[in-house]
Amino acid sequence: MKGLLYRATKIAIGVVLSIFISDFIGLKYSSTAGIICMISILDTRIQTYVVGIKRLITSMIAIILATILFQTGGHDLIVLGIFLMLFIPILTVLKITEGLGVSTVLISQIYNFETLSPGIMFNQIALLLIGVIVAWGMNIHIPNREREIKDIQLEVEELIKSILYNIKLHLLNQCSIEEQKNYLERLDYILTKGLDYAIDFNNNFILKDNSYFIKYFQMRRQQYEILVRMEKYFQKSFIAIEKAKPLSEFTERLVIELNEWNTGENLLEEADSLKKHYGNTELPKTREEFENRAVLYQYFNDLIYFIEIKSKFMAEYGEIK
Repeated sequence: MKGLLYRATKIAIGVVLSIFISDFIGLKYSSTAGIICMISILDTRIQTYVVGIKRLITSMIAIILATILFQTGGHDLIVLGIFLMLFIPILTVLKITEGLGVSTVLISQIYNFETLSPGIMFNQIALLLIGVIVAWGMNIHIPNREREIKDIQLEVEELIKSILYNIKLHLLNQCSIEEQKNYLERLDYILTKGLDYAIDFNNNFILKDNSYFIKYFQMRRQQYEILVRMEKYFQKSFIAIEKAKPLSEFTERLVIELNEWNTGENLLEEADSLKKHYGNTELPKTREEFENRAVLYQYFNDLIYFIEIKSKFMAEYGEIK
């Protein structure tokens, strides 16, 4: 709610300021500058600047094209239709359709003037520049969401710890599946929210790369997919708890060490030792034992992959932060 009120206030000030400046220098259709400003104040600085530049380019193309057509065919409704028939495909080919609405409004006003002069051209270009430049100015300050993103990171890590600890209990037949489902649903939601915030945060910097948080949430999303797969393994009970106990203890060790900066190298070394341990154990004698052992093996491999994802992330992006 606070962010929405802040954005609404910026838009209101920007619109009023654009109209005031346009009236002050004597421009006609001054409210157009306010509308251009309003639709140009976007969520991030990069979006605002890029869209603003595209609107400047498309409007200049529109004014040049309209000048040629109106000078040739006069200020006729058919000529306006021909303008749109040519202008829309041009913007589509150039992939800058964001400026279509603004450009069409400016050219429609030129059509209503029923004449074309340097003064009219100046009027339309000035309206566009005032609206876009004021929008840029209003977005110089954007609330920094870094603290919110870090809070989401902490919640993500706590949720993953809870899920892994429940898996540890699953291995010993001591946890219900329903509780795990709730944790996974919450993790899915908070990861999506965190990634959205991270993208906006990165797009508020023009000359600086702040993509670390994006990569972080993408990494955790990969781990989430593995956790979802793991959850399906534990719809069965493990009869031989002594076989699952070493893996349960290893899972608990992962819970203890899981945090943003852990590289996972020690855990991978421990996993190698655990793999040798299971390699030296007695082979299953019944079909049920074999199926249970197969589930343990699948879970163990996924757990290693889970750790490797984090280890790879730290190797590539750990020094960025």
